[in-house]
Amino acid sequence: MPNHFNLRVYGAACELSWVVQQCLDAFDVTRVPGLRGQLLSAVGSIAANTSEGAGRGSTAQFLNHLRIALGSANETRTHLKRARSEARLPTKEYFLCDAKALVTAKMLAALIRRIETDEAHRQNERAVTHTPPH
Repeated sequence: MPNHFNLRVYGAACELSWVVQQCLDAFDVTRVPGLRGQLLSAVGSIAANTSEGAGRGSTAQFLNHLRIALGSANETRTHLKRARSEARLPTKEYFLCDAKALVTAKMLAALIRRIETDEAHRQNERAVTHTPPH
């Protein structure tokens, strides 16, 4: 499994978390109880699951954690929409955070597809090399 520090998506997730934190610190979202905590939990889960999955030791476990991270990226975008509409997060900050969340989600989806494709090729090669000749 890869070192999570070498994954671009891990770096993007950490940057996203930092940007969301900065935007929330500059704007009071307390008018919607619990939203700040939900948003910070969701955004923090992206990097955490990427890191944990990379350390698990199997492709299946890594993929599972990447899918959870992708779900957290989508959850982050949902909470950002709520922050904009219900807590009146300014448009500039909303679009900055949402764009970074979208890019991170796309990076996760692309990494998942690449790993799944690579794994399918490996399994296909194993099947072909173990097929008895006719």
